[in-house]
This record gives sequence, structure tokens and C-alpha cells, in this order.
Amino acid sequence: MRTRRDQSSRGYTLVELMVVLAIIGILLAMVGGGLLLARRAAHTAAQSNDLRQVGFAWGQYNVDNEAKFVPGLVSTRVQRNRRMGIAYPDHTPISPAPSFEASLPNTGGPWTWRLVEYLSNNLAPLLRGPDRELLPIFDYPAHGTHIAYSPAFAYNGWYVGGHWTMSTDGARPLQAFRRAPLADRSYMNVVVTSAGKVKHPTKLIVFAPGTLVEDPGVAKANEHDADGWFEVTPPWLADVHMWEMRELDNVEVFEQDVAIPWLGADRDLPVFHADGHVETLSLADLSEQDRWIDPAKAIDETPASQFTHEPE
Repeated sequence: MRTRRDQSSRGYTLVELMVVLAIIGILLAMVGGGLLLARRAAHTAAQSNDLRQVGFAWGQYNVDNEAKFVPGLVSTRVQRNRRMGIAYPDHTPISPAPSFEASLPNTGGPWTWRLVEYLSNNLAPLLRGPDRELLPIFDYPAHGTHIAYSPAFAYNGWYVGGHWTMSTDGARPLQAFRRAPLADRSYMNVVVTSAGKVKHPTKLIVFAPGTLVEDPGVAKANEHDADGWFEVTPPWLADVHMWEMRELDNVEVFEQDVAIPWLGADRDLPVFHADGHVETLSLADLSEQDRWIDPAKAIDETPASQFTHEPE
């Protein structure tokens, strides 16, 4: 006959051990999931904060430069013509300044270094992930071109600020799409270059994370190791179809060297708008052309969200 002592001293059965291990596994999964969500929330908050700082610098540039937005890209010839030389925080001239020779890298062409002064020379908001390991920078020219073309955030520079080149006769700087032919045979400047000309500031995209896709095909918009790029391309650039959302984070690219929105590992896409607010948008939201082109309008049967124009 088994005594009470014998019953109380018996070990756990295999079933009981399995139940205990299952409970522990569930608890660990719950804790791990909570930590993952916390890390994602912290990352999103930090990215949004950096985006606000870059957007604020963009607004301050506008105030200090006769209400003109920072250009998206300026050719070497235009920089020479307008004497647009700029310098690094250590006062070293940024190529192509001071000689503006065509053989020099156009590091000063993208918007990036023009906003550093308005970030109080703090480069951290402009650097993505591993690039922050470059800080503090002591040799600016060694990293200047990479920072200029691969910042953490991309600018809607084709339609905000604009791309600037010299006329073929070399007489004057010209802004791309300054006189774009529309389907109704009218002409329009589809680029906004100052705050006073923005009609839809709560909708107009100014900055968003972006990455460059070099070849046509289907690309993942959330590649973890993707490099940043200085500008982001709308779904349609003039009348050329550049990219289209396929599903969730898949984007089909139709041309070479297309800068698409970059969702990041968490599939979050924070966007800075012309009125200063940051909002998380989906790829479907970014497929609407009137978020990129402020003067976009409905023409005949085509809604503003599908607006296109011909190049000059």
C-alpha cells in the first residue's frame, strides 16, 4: 500500500513537464513580442523626430532665402553661374566649388549639404543606421559625396524646389518642368519653389525615406540593407511611368535608376508634408500623383490623383 509520503515525493510526469515548458514558451513569446513592439515604436519615434528636424531645417532655409525652397538638384554650370559655392562645417569648400570644373564631383548639387547649416551642423538626422558610425567626421571631403547622395531622407526634388540646369546657349538657369504641356493643351509650371505658391500644404510630400533601384523589375520596398538616396521619384515623372505598387511591400520599377519610397524593416513610411506635419503613409497613398505635384488637377476624365504632364 502506497503511503501519503510516497505520493507527495513522486516526480513530475512527462506530460506535466511538457505543459510547464509550453507555458514558459508562451510567456517568453509574449515578452519577446512586447520587446519587439517596443523597439519598433522607439525606432519609429526616433525616425520621425529626425524627419521633423530635417523638415524644420528645410523651412528655415526657405525663410532665409527670400522664401525659396532648397533646390532638389543644381548642375555644376548653374552653381558657377549663380555663385552658389557652399562649404563644409570646417569651412572646406564643397566640390565643385571653388573652381566649378565639370570634372569635379557635384557634391554640392543635391539639397543635402545646403541644409546642414540649418541643422546647426548636426549631421545625425541626415544619416541612416550604419552611417552614424561615421560621426564625428573629421575629414568631410572623404565622406561628403556619400552623405550628399545617400542621406536618410529623400526629397521630392523634381516637384519641390526643382532640378536646375543651364539653357543650351548657356545664357540662363532653367528649372525642369517650368512650362509643362498638359493633356488639355494648356501649359503649367508644375514645380513649387516657394511656400507662398503651395496650394495644398497638408497633402504635398516634401521628404520621405527613399532608396535607389538601378534596374527595372520587382523590388522590395523594405530591403533592410538598402542605401538611402537624396530624392524620391513619383510614380509618374512627367509622362513616364516610373514605378507601381504590386502588393504590400513589392514595387515594380519600369526604368533605370528610379528612387522609390523605402518602407524600412517595420513597413512604416513617415512622410514630412509642406505644412510641417509628419504622417505615416502606405505605398498605396504614395501612388497618388497629387501628393507629389501640388498643382495637379483633374483633366477631362483623368482625376488629379492620376495627373501627368509632358516634358517641355
